[in-house]
Amino acid sequence: MKTKYLILILFFLSPIESMLGQKFHGSRNEKMIALTFDLCPSHINGGYDSVIIRTLVDSGVPATFFLSGKWIKNHKRNFQELTNIPIFEFANHSFSHPHFTSLSDDSIRKEIVKTEHLFKHIKSSSRFFRPPYGEINRRVDSIVQSLGLTSVLYDVISGDPDSTFSKERLFRSVKSQTQNGSIIVMHANGKGWRTAETLPQIIQSLREKGYKFVQVSELFKTPQVTKRI
Repeated sequence: MKTKYLILILFFLSPIESMLGQKFHGSRNEKMIALTFDLCPSHINGGYDSVIIRTLVDSGVPATFFLSGKWIKNHKRNFQELTNIPIFEFANHSFSHPHFTSLSDDSIRKEIVKTEHLFKHIKSSSRFFRPPYGEINRRVDSIVQSLGLTSVLYDVISGDPDSTFSKERLFRSVKSQTQNGSIIVMHANGKGWRTAETLPQIIQSLREKGYKFVQVSELFKTPQVTKRI
């Protein structure tokens, strides 16, 4: 996922599309922010970065993970470990991580529902969905809503999938963009090239600025659910 591409998606949506059911951030009146991590299919570093998980747990930082069904299928042990950590919550990131705007309506529904079924026994799951690559339009969002889910994107693009990013650049990227209500997107599937080594500095810096880390559900004051589609 290229940083430049995502920035274009995020900031050049039409006025109509920007007013759909998509959520890019929480209230700008509260110093609460959400760290989110995408777990999509990846063969880089085994597809799972345990150092990120340890950092979050040791720092007591809540986080929301957007998981693809294929990642869950390929990392059953890691998935089970994650779901046993009470400060984490989980949300849908499709099944195979395709380009949703190029799919038929039926294919979109199948991608979402197939992953929803994998969440049935998770207590800390939410009714959120993040489209692969951040690609979404009115049609996709309408289908997401028809399934009882809310599209959640982000207003802070860390840039961590870019292998040219240094630790310093990643830190500056997150720090400079973060504001009240921000949703920060990173990766814990091995594609966050400098995420593990930069995360402690990011957490410390944002805490020093007075921000409180919360799950996305708390950011939007939305209760977690136990009954899935």
